[in-house]
Amino acid sequence: MRAAVEMLAALLLVGGAGIVALAALGVARLTDPFMRMHAAAKAGVAGAGLLLLGAGLAFGTPGALLTSLAAVGFLVLTAPLASHALGRAAYVAGAPLGAASLADALSGVLHRKVFDIDPARTARPRPAREPFAKDNAMSAIPEFRRPADPAFLQRGQQAAEPVALRRILCCLVGGPAQAEATEEAIALARDACAQLVGLSGAGQSSPEWRGPYGIGGAFWSEWLASRSRARMRENAAAALHHFHEATSAAPQIDAQARHEEAEPRVLARLLAGHDLVVLPAGAGPHGFACDPRDEIASGLARARVAPVLRVARRPRRPVRDVVLVVGSSEACGALAAGLVRSGLWPQASIAIQPVADDRHGVRAMADAQAGLLRAHGRRVTVLPSVDLDFEAPDLRARLLRYDAAVLSCLSTRHGGFMDSIRNCVHEVTAEAVPVTLLP
Repeated sequence: MRAAVEMLAALLLVGGAGIVALAALGVARLTDPFMRMHAAAKAGVAGAGLLLLGAGLAFGTPGALLTSLAAVGFLVLTAPLASHALGRAAYVAGAPLGAASLADALSGVLHRKVFDIDPARTARPRPAREPFAKDNAMSAIPEFRRPADPAFLQRGQQAAEPVALRRILCCLVGGPAQAEATEEAIALARDACAQLVGLSGAGQSSPEWRGPYGIGGAFWSEWLASRSRARMRENAAAALHHFHEATSAAPQIDAQARHEEAEPRVLARLLAGHDLVVLPAGAGPHGFACDPRDEIASGLARARVAPVLRVARRPRRPVRDVVLVVGSSEACGALAAGLVRSGLWPQASIAIQPVADDRHGVRAMADAQAGLLRAHGRRVTVLPSVDLDFEAPDLRARLLRYDAAVLSCLSTRHGGFMDSIRNCVHEVTAEAVPVTLLP
C-alpha cells in the first residue's frame, strides 16, 4: 500500500513539474500578455496543485495531506479571479493583441486605451452612460440600463420621409442563407427598378504590428491567415457564381458584380453610396457561422452606413405583417422613422412589441413609434409587453406569424454572466422571422 502511495505521489510531482515547465515556456515564448497570462494561470492552478498534492502524499501524514488540500482549494478559488482581473486591467490599459488573435470579443464592451495598440486595430469608443433610473439600477440586461430620452424621440421622428431605392447592395459572403439573400435582393431591385450591385469582399490586410513570436509562431500565424483567406475566397466565389446565374435569369434588372479585397475602411466607403444593404443571416466577417452580435449585419448596423436587411429565408410576397421591437435603448426611438425612410413594405401592418414596458420610457417610446407610423398611413397595433423573464419557445411561436422585423440590433448580449443565463428578445425575434431590418 505504501509503495502505491509513493508511486502516485511521484506521478503527481512529475506531472505538476511538467505543467509548470510548459507554463514557463509559454510565459517566455507566447505572443501577447493575454496568452502569457493564460499559461501562467495554468501553472498556478494545475501545476502547483499537482505539486502540492504530490507533496502531501509523499509526507504521508494526515496534517500534510489536509494542508495540501487546503492550499489547492485556495488556489482554485483565487487564481482564476486574479488572472481575470489582471487580464481585464491589461486589456483596458491597451496591451496589444497578438497577430494570431482573429477577433476582439471585448471590442465596444470595455473602454480600451488607444496607446500602444496595433495600428491595424481600432478601439471603438464606448458611448457615455446617462444616470440610471432608480427602478433600473439592478437590471442585468445592458439594453435596459438607460432611460429613454424624450428629446431623442423627437429627433428620431424628424425627416421621416420615404427614400426611393435606387441602389441596392447585396453582400456575397457565403453561408447557408446566401442564396436566399441573393434572391431577396433581386426581388427588391426588380420591384423598385433599382440598380443591384453584388459585392464579394475577401482577404484581410496583414497587421502592421506583429509583436514577438514563439518558436514556429511566425509560420503558424501566416498559415492561419492564408487558410482563412483561402476559405473566404472559396465562399465569395461560390456566392458570386450564384449571383451571376440568378441575375442572368432576370435580364430586366440592372445588375453588376465586383470583387474587392480591401481594408474595412475602403469597404465602408463602397457601402456608403447605397440605399439598402442586403446580406445573409448568420454570416460572420469570414462568411462562417457566428453569434448574432458578431455578424456582419451587426457591424454594419452599428456603423450606420446604410439600412441593413438581414435575410434568413425568403418571406412571402408581399410582406403583410411586420413586428417592431421597442426596448428602452435610445436606438429604439428611431426605428419607426428608419422603417418609413427605407420605403420597405408600405402596405404591411405594423405590430409594435414593447419589451418590459414597466421600465422608464418604454411605453412612451412605443406610443411615439405608433403615432409616427399612423401619421404616415400605416396600420399599427401595440402588442402586450414582453417581460424580461419570458419563455423563448412561447415568444418564438407568437413571432412566426410575422414576415419581417425591425430591430435596433441583433443582440443585446455583451458576454456577461447574467446575459448567458437570460434570453434575448432581439435574438429570438431575428431567429423567428424571415427578414430583419436594421435601419
